[in-house]
Amino acid sequence: MASPLLDESSATAASMVKQRTIRLMVLGDEKVGKSSLISALVSQHSSEHVPRVLHDIVIPTEDTRENVVISLHDTSSHANDVMEVIKTINRSDAAIVVYDVSRPISSQRLSYWLDLLKVTKIMPVVLVGNKCDLLPGGSEMSRVQSVLRNYKFIVHSLVCSAKSLVNVKKTFGLAQRAVLYPMSPLYDAEKKQLQPTFVQVLKRIFRLFDEDRDGIISREELNRYQATFFRARMKQEEIEILLDLVHHIKPEGVAVDKAGLYLSGFVYLSELAIEKDKPEHCWQVLRSLGYSDDLTLDIPADYYEVPREGSEYQMVDVSPTAYTFLRGVFDQFATGGALPWPAVEAIFDILPADKKPQWFLKATPTTLELSAWLSLWSLEMAIFPKETLVQLFYLGFSYKAPVAVEVRSVSRRLSAKKTIRCLLFGAPRAGKTTIVNKLVQMPFESPGYLMDSDGDSSEDKPEADDVGPSRVRPLDVYPYLLHNVHIVSDKETAAGEKYLVISEVSEANISPRMVTQIAREIHVDIVCYVFDGNDADSIDYLLAIEKAIPDSIPVMFVCTKSDLLDETHSSSLAWDRALAHCASLELFAPLSVSDKTLKGLQGEHSLYSLLAHRALHPQGALPFSAQKRQAKRRKRWLIGGVAVTVSLLAVAGAVYYKDKLEAYAPHLPLWLQKPIALLPRATK
Repeated sequence: MASPLLDESSATAASMVKQRTIRLMVLGDEKVGKSSLISALVSQHSSEHVPRVLHDIVIPTEDTRENVVISLHDTSSHANDVMEVIKTINRSDAAIVVYDVSRPISSQRLSYWLDLLKVTKIMPVVLVGNKCDLLPGGSEMSRVQSVLRNYKFIVHSLVCSAKSLVNVKKTFGLAQRAVLYPMSPLYDAEKKQLQPTFVQVLKRIFRLFDEDRDGIISREELNRYQATFFRARMKQEEIEILLDLVHHIKPEGVAVDKAGLYLSGFVYLSELAIEKDKPEHCWQVLRSLGYSDDLTLDIPADYYEVPREGSEYQMVDVSPTAYTFLRGVFDQFATGGALPWPAVEAIFDILPADKKPQWFLKATPTTLELSAWLSLWSLEMAIFPKETLVQLFYLGFSYKAPVAVEVRSVSRRLSAKKTIRCLLFGAPRAGKTTIVNKLVQMPFESPGYLMDSDGDSSEDKPEADDVGPSRVRPLDVYPYLLHNVHIVSDKETAAGEKYLVISEVSEANISPRMVTQIAREIHVDIVCYVFDGNDADSIDYLLAIEKAIPDSIPVMFVCTKSDLLDETHSSSLAWDRALAHCASLELFAPLSVSDKTLKGLQGEHSLYSLLAHRALHPQGALPFSAQKRQAKRRKRWLIGGVAVTVSLLAVAGAVYYKDKLEAYAPHLPLWLQKPIALLPRATK
């Protein structure tokens, strides 16, 4: 089979069209031959007697070449029927606007019908001059050139004759083709160039088939492209012809020694198909990859729906398979072992603007090392898992969601995970944002106040009002807090680098009630309580938050602005209270940090390393709360009570069966014979 660009047949493209119904309407003045055109198409002969307006006609799939059902709608030109015409316009996919080439006044009336379409619904229009048998030579066509310039949605213009059956099939075929293979999403006829969105899609397709990632679609890769979308491979001589053709027009698009095509040459293949009026070849590729008529990628749900285990908040991490894929992307674009920012932009150039990662949209341009690149993907997956899976799909990750992610479960040890999640709580102005953004390659700005996040800023609103579909859930707010990721290592774990995702929960961004709800419902690996060493009230704030967090989650207290305490060489009330509180919960003492001197923020025993370490090894980080004390006390009482009960039952049984035991006494060891003799006899 020849290349689709050289083969005139569109049978392959037609075979890929999903079965659908195409609604074609016929518009025009009275007596221009609208009903006669429909009648001639259906009956394949002309008729002298045709109703003024035909009923709707349906042509089944077996009578079409494109695996579609065609529904034809005739319309009335009477002024009283204009509302019915507008209803038909809104239901239709394309319009055939008919005028009479034998009457000049008819072409002058075209603007009425085209304006009606323009204000009601823009759709592909085939402009057809009927009764060309009465005006040989087609001179009337010159009169409609201004119409073609003024109405860009006219996709074709031709003359026909319902009486002699000239171009009748072609008229309806062009309308059907304009719906199945629309040109406007692919090509800007006014600028005479491919649409930018289509070029972006072609870049993605090029990258998908550049399997060795060398920036060239080789001959073999080009053949795989042909076989994938057109179900046959090209012969070597056909590839030679294709490469020669591209080289003749766009020499910079062909690799050295004609080893394959660069991106510009690959894009030119689509330009060539459109120049040859073969948009169906482009749509064959696009629809095979899941693109809709507006070039939106339809991704199957099992590629982006996060696997769930129960109804609780599901945490997922990037899987080893996905990490391997991301390393491959890094290697393809890296220069000298790092990604310059232009290379990062090139990676995401194939993603629509609304699909690009949040960290990329918010970032300050910088060069990324491999660890930073992977950590940012871990951050994106931790916060926006569904969106991250979509991004991976766009980049060419071909596995479904269960392979792309690892669901965090109780049965799997945390030490086996790459990502550690931390919620950061603290009173206003305690220094939370500084901790989140300090010593990272890509600091992010605080999002500001997100919304009236609990649906009502009044603290007096009853809890019962929080139920219902309008209630904003913590899961709805959590992704839009301030997050960042720190790269840490834990020497006691052989898993190498870990990515610590810290999320600031602040009343500067959300309501106090939502802060409490996030503390209660978003379960992470460790919680960090931040207090100002010079503000005792910041401790009271944390004690209120602490009540909402399960005591099964490791915690760590952090004292900020320690440089001020060091200057006075004294303790503070806030520090003393925090120290006493940690002692009461059998926790490690608070860690002192300073963003000015970087005390506690860098080095082997930095805040970030300790957070990761205590999440992985929670001994000394799990609060021994009042509930745990009470549970331990109950357990002791229960064990003691059971022991006393068992002892009493044993003694009672021995007394009751003393006579029988005495019979066996001679056979027992000496150290058991004496205790039996001491037992009292049971009363009868």
